[in-house]
Amino acid sequence: MRALLIAAAALGLVAAAPAPPLRIAAIGPAAAACAAVGGGAPAGEKAYYDHLAKRLQREVLKCPFASRAEAATALAAGKVDMAWLDPATFAPVQAQTRAILTVRATNTSNRIPVYVAVRGADPARDLAALKGRLIAFGGASPAGHATPRAVLAERGLGAGAYREKVEVDGDAALAELRKGAVDAVAVHAAAWQRVCRMVSPKDPEPCRDLRVLVKARPEAAEAIVIRRDMPDELRFRLIGIHMPLHLEAPAAFAYAAARPGAAEFQPAEAEALTLADLK
Repeated sequence: MRALLIAAAALGLVAAAPAPPLRIAAIGPAAAACAAVGGGAPAGEKAYYDHLAKRLQREVLKCPFASRAEAATALAAGKVDMAWLDPATFAPVQAQTRAILTVRATNTSNRIPVYVAVRGADPARDLAALKGRLIAFGGASPAGHATPRAVLAERGLGAGAYREKVEVDGDAALAELRKGAVDAVAVHAAAWQRVCRMVSPKDPEPCRDLRVLVKARPEAAEAIVIRRDMPDELRFRLIGIHMPLHLEAPAAFAYAAARPGAAEFQPAEAEALTLADLK
């Protein structure tokens, strides 16, 4: 019999096992068993579950929980596959789970990395040492000003704790730091890379005269979280399905994002719901 099964499989005669359902945690009045979304569900909810099922070629189930904390516990235990969590509910299950997606609001920047740097001779070794000092930002746009300010504030350096100078862009802010007109810069990664990338093997470290105190993204307020043992193929497919959702299926996006002023889904690093610095 075993030989017959092997031969049949080689000839493609044995059907592959169906993919297991994707179980999504949803917060409601009370916990309930996972089940398919029925025809009586709101249009946006039905559109979202149908869209995922079609793209993934598997059943997608809704799993109600009374709170995000319960959903997080179930996710870590393998009872669901995906949940919306915030920093507080992510922290207890951080070892078993990871963020994959956040939602960007209209008129806000991406969660781009921010560099906070000083001159190499400066004695500062952390953000606390910048209290009362003059920090230059790379422009008045959300990416140039609001995002770097958020990174500073989340790490204990609120707007009133330092003096600030807003330059036309990050390149100008870095130039001001180098000539000693400011004590530090807080600029987004694109500006840092424009100035500090290696352009010649003869000068492999063009910013060796500067020292980075922090390289980080703003902490996400919420994120779609999965288990760390989810296969990479499924994780990447989920990211790829959600990123264009606002264009491909607006009703499904409105339900899935469920945030005022939501503009689009964006991929997120595993520790997006923490204050972890970037390597």
